[in-house]
Amino acid sequence: MSTRREVVASREHVALAEVLDGDKEWLDQQDDGAYDVDHDDRPRPVHVEVHRLVVVDLTDGELVGQVNWHAVGHGRTRACAAWNIGMGLLPAARGRGVGAHALRLVAEHLLRTTDLDRLEASTDLENVPAQRVLAKGGFRAEGVLRGAQLRGGRRRDMMLFSLLRSDLVAPASAEARREIVISRDGVALAQPVAGEREKFYVDAAGDFEVDRDDRPRIAGPVRSSLLSVLDASTGALLGGVSWHAVDYGGTLGCSAWNIGIGLLPEARGRGVGTVAQRLLAEYLFATTEVDRIEAGTDVENVAEQRALEGAGFRREGVLRGAQWRGGERHDLAHYGKLRTDE
Repeated sequence: MSTRREVVASREHVALAEVLDGDKEWLDQQDDGAYDVDHDDRPRPVHVEVHRLVVVDLTDGELVGQVNWHAVGHGRTRACAAWNIGMGLLPAARGRGVGAHALRLVAEHLLRTTDLDRLEASTDLENVPAQRVLAKGGFRAEGVLRGAQLRGGRRRDMMLFSLLRSDLVAPASAEARREIVISRDGVALAQPVAGEREKFYVDAAGDFEVDRDDRPRIAGPVRSSLLSVLDASTGALLGGVSWHAVDYGGTLGCSAWNIGIGLLPEARGRGVGTVAQRLLAEYLFATTEVDRIEAGTDVENVAEQRALEGAGFRREGVLRGAQWRGGERHDLAHYGKLRTDE
């Protein structure tokens, strides 16, 4: 399958290229059909024009999958339209970063060559690897589409993700003004620009990463928000902070923000974590009505425990066996901070 073809976009060892005669049929034959929907001969209620590119491994020129997209509408005008993206990789290409590169390539291609501002993608709620790829590609989880597909004779829920044009807009130059949300003591929190989400998820992974687990999560993916952690004087990326909602009673008054942090190796051991988490807590208390912020860290992660305590969080207890890391269960030290603490 090494036939010469026109490359539309490429990054590292992955390229998107034009589809040649027989490509789709060959890929369909090689695919394992995981998460394929049930066959249905009835006519579709609407006509969908599907566009397609193949995914090529540049190391050997072989086809490893395909990406496709079609238009969807959320209103009567073009400004309310979006591209819905799909991707399928051959089994041998999965789990080695091809999907994240291909996803980002097709997203950048569509935003560069069309005027639509929203991209979306959905995947089976049980397809955890695909959800991981979408998150690494900068897509954000938006919610669950109940019973959206028929697979294996029963209706299946889908997780919906999206990426907006504004999520990928980078500064025009290194000196361009960043959207800083809060800054103090040499550290700034800013809205991420192109490439920072991927760098945070890959390079900021530390020694306390949990083991990979492709089983479906009980509650589905959480909807997390992210800010970049910067050196306030140079603008250099130091890492990222994230937060998601947790619920203790079904009302806003019983909700809390659970925060996390990941620092690049060169930013660790300098007090950045303390300042960044204090700034994040201040930002969340100032911009939301939630009165409690919490965080958990491995009981062996003494550096993060000191950072949380330095940021004004109080140790509340230990969550026994809360995480699976290194093939065994690990306890988490749990911390909380209330609006009334300061």
